[in-house]
Amino acid sequence: MSAPILCTGRYALKPYYLEKIGRRIYSIEELCYCITQNAFLIDTDSFDMSLVDWISDELSLRKLSDELRSMLVHNCSAAAFAGLILEYVGYSSKEEISSVEEILKNNADMDIYEKRMSRAEYLMKQGHLHQAFAEYGYLQKHMSEMDKNVKAKIEHNQGVMYAHLFMYDRAAELFHKAWEDGGDDESYLGYLAAKRMIMDEKEYVAFIGAHKEAHNLSLKLEQRMDEANDLYDASSANIKLRSLELYRSGAKMSEYYDEVERITTDMKEEYRGLVE
Repeated sequence: MSAPILCTGRYALKPYYLEKIGRRIYSIEELCYCITQNAFLIDTDSFDMSLVDWISDELSLRKLSDELRSMLVHNCSAAAFAGLILEYVGYSSKEEISSVEEILKNNADMDIYEKRMSRAEYLMKQGHLHQAFAEYGYLQKHMSEMDKNVKAKIEHNQGVMYAHLFMYDRAAELFHKAWEDGGDDESYLGYLAAKRMIMDEKEYVAFIGAHKEAHNLSLKLEQRMDEANDLYDASSANIKLRSLELYRSGAKMSEYYDEVERITTDMKEEYRGLVE
């Protein structure tokens, strides 16, 4: 359970509508949350005098609003504006504030589609797959004339996420589409890896034999699989499983079942976190 956050200022009677994010907010904490969760969509146009007036009039945070008003007059950056709000409220850690400021600085010259692409990649890397899928879906729906390389990048990343969800058939389809659109060997390697997961050894060997373009990359995939196995052997997950074997071999069945229950519960929670 997260620690409670002490609210700053009062709760607004009239909400403020954040147009770029499409959300109404009623408190300074909600504003901080929107900034940290949607930094990739924010730019200097997101912060104007109407927001400053709302912070003053509705939230009674006049000292903060005076500082923000001065920053707007002097044409400050979105990163500096957001950083001041987050620091004043104490909503985020120093590391989180620095991360938000870095995102805003890097995205200053991007258009809305570039920002959503960047946000989708960030969400994917953080394990927020449901939100990342939504961002990629938005881009595919609204970018009517999408560059083939951009399309391939989206399809490749969708393939990666489906693979994380153990949906290897769907992952294989998307990796193959990405390879057809972009011609990147990494997409074809992903395609082969997904095929390898859904086929038995005989089927996979026959598949490689029937696709000459797959031969050289299949050797590269096997090398990566060997490297991954070596890494797994030294991983904490493998150490846990080896400890289970010791419990069972030592006839410590009570400890064995307790540990099985704990490990499977942790795995279920991790999986739920991916798909929520």
